[in-house]
Amino acid sequence: MTSPVRWVELALCLVSLPAMVLAIPPPRGSSETLARLHDPVVVSTALLQGSGSTRTAQYRLYRVSPTGVSPVPYQFDARDEDGEIVFSDHASVEDSFDDNDELVFMAKDTGDRVVARNFPAGTEGGFEIEAADPVTGDVGWVYLLRFRGEPPPPSPVVYAHYDTQTAQVRAKYYTIRYYPGSTFFTGMSIEPAAGGSGKNILDRMKLRVNPTLSLLFTTTSPLITEQDFQVRITGVKNGPVRAIRRVHQSIDLGKFFPNVPGGTTYTYYYFSSFMTPSKFSIPWLVLKSLRDFRFTGFSDFRRNVVGMTYWDGANPQGILLTGKGHPPLQTRKDHDWWAMGGRGGTCLHVFLIPPEWRKWGVTRGTVFVDDDAAVDREGPEAEPGEHAAGYSLLHMTNIRHSGSYDLNLATIILPHLYRPGDEVQPLEMLKRPLHVTVRPFSGGRVR
Repeated sequence: MTSPVRWVELALCLVSLPAMVLAIPPPRGSSETLARLHDPVVVSTALLQGSGSTRTAQYRLYRVSPTGVSPVPYQFDARDEDGEIVFSDHASVEDSFDDNDELVFMAKDTGDRVVARNFPAGTEGGFEIEAADPVTGDVGWVYLLRFRGEPPPPSPVVYAHYDTQTAQVRAKYYTIRYYPGSTFFTGMSIEPAAGGSGKNILDRMKLRVNPTLSLLFTTTSPLITEQDFQVRITGVKNGPVRAIRRVHQSIDLGKFFPNVPGGTTYTYYYFSSFMTPSKFSIPWLVLKSLRDFRFTGFSDFRRNVVGMTYWDGANPQGILLTGKGHPPLQTRKDHDWWAMGGRGGTCLHVFLIPPEWRKWGVTRGTVFVDDDAAVDREGPEAEPGEHAAGYSLLHMTNIRHSGSYDLNLATIILPHLYRPGDEVQPLEMLKRPLHVTVRPFSGGRVR
């Protein structure tokens, strides 16, 4: 329920509008088949060439269905030459796009491919954007249309919003609450739109990192918790499709290891999910001095999760939370997801580590507690509280090479109680993103 930056960076959707017709020759297989509910579709604006204009205000995004043509939520996000999101209080940064920027919409908002439809009056042309599932071959389409004059209103739907005053994210399927000025949560509710109760089920997210580092005649073994990270929020953006938060965080391990870990990380909040892809940097000096590494990142839940069920990749049969204790779970079998579901709603968590780590024997262990008598102890052997779930990282000293590694941790809200196989689409979303094809069209024909 947290992200790698919040865990550690070492140690870690109106109306059909009457219009002129753009007749596109009927393609084969023109009905939408794409069924990826949670996936965002991110289109590089470098693909949006040949339209005659890069002014974002001239465009609207539409889907075609048997009932007509309707606008769908979309946004343009500006990035600089280094790929960093451009945050500004001035809308001028997104008045036009260049090759570095992104167009974002949700896969669930795609529709059929145009055969002959009425598009809004004043349409000059635009782009047909095809999103394809690389695993199944299923496809869906949207149309980014350019207008001569004042375009029709965009979709009024907003999927997620980050409130900087309250440190809350409100999305269609969930609400999360941050501890002020931090990267860890102190509340999460799953909304009725996703089958949840709307009640807070999370007490707090916690992190316990205990590296042992030896350099020359000095050995240090600090216990690092979620409260030890120095956090600075360096950017927030809200759009119809996603909200974005950028933070810089670091931690000082002392004289010989200043500001390790450190870096800038983004969290992307969508209608049913939030995710934090990040870089985990291991300096040569740290790798050479690392003698031991203990890590657990977990969510302490409130007592209202009693009666819900826990599942993970190593324990797919499910475990009912009763508060009466449970024998130790399998913690050595590597797995990349766990889920908690019941009357409060269902959330699924995915933690992806680099393939090199798995090759070297690093594994993700299980953290699970269901015991009303459990005590949250501090210190190197700190444990979660009464009801908790998360991950440990095992065998981190097996990492052979220094450098930067890609990690990703995501939370996906399922609109129903977990069923075997529900983890497949979220994993595909993160491991094998949708393929995007952009085709300019004008004069009623795809080019």
